[in-house]
Amino acid sequence: MKMTIIKPTAVYALLASASLVFAAPAFADTTKPAVAVVNIQQIMKDSTAAKTVREQLESKQKSFQGDITKKEEALKKEDQELGKQKSVMAKDAFEKKVSEFRTKATNVQKDVQSKKALLDGAFERSLNDIQKVVTDIISDIAKEKGFTLAVPTSQILYADKSLDISSEVLERLNKKLPKLDVKFEEKNEEKK
Repeated sequence: MKMTIIKPTAVYALLASASLVFAAPAFADTTKPAVAVVNIQQIMKDSTAAKTVREQLESKQKSFQGDITKKEEALKKEDQELGKQKSVMAKDAFEKKVSEFRTKATNVQKDVQSKKALLDGAFERSLNDIQKVVTDIISDIAKEKGFTLAVPTSQILYADKSLDISSEVLERLNKKLPKLDVKFEEKNEEKK
């Protein structure tokens, strides 16, 4: 009688695959989806909080634009006056005025950059605030429905519509955070 010797690695492979087959039903719960999908971009566009943020940012931007336009018009007028004075003014005095004008123009540019940074920072903070609430809502829904993974729709090619919880997330977000007051905070270099 000839004896067949089974290598230990083959035995381990057989046992491992058998344990996966037998263990799989214990982990699978067919009544609850394991995955949910969420259209974050749509939620951020349609939520009442995001709409109030956009309105506040647009209002602040218009205010800034009005201020900047006045400063630019004043610079333009001053530049025209300098052009007229060039031929009638002493060279040293004219160069001094040109230097002062350039300093004013640089300050206006810095003001524009500062205002843009203020708007950008306020926008980013507001989005982060909304996204934190969205994440908490998704976590709550996951606990309720028993899914273990939520994936943004922007990262998938296809998902069954029954997995999409976007409308539920949006509804809860609108109830939990109907509006958001934007905080326009100046950057303070000393706070680093």
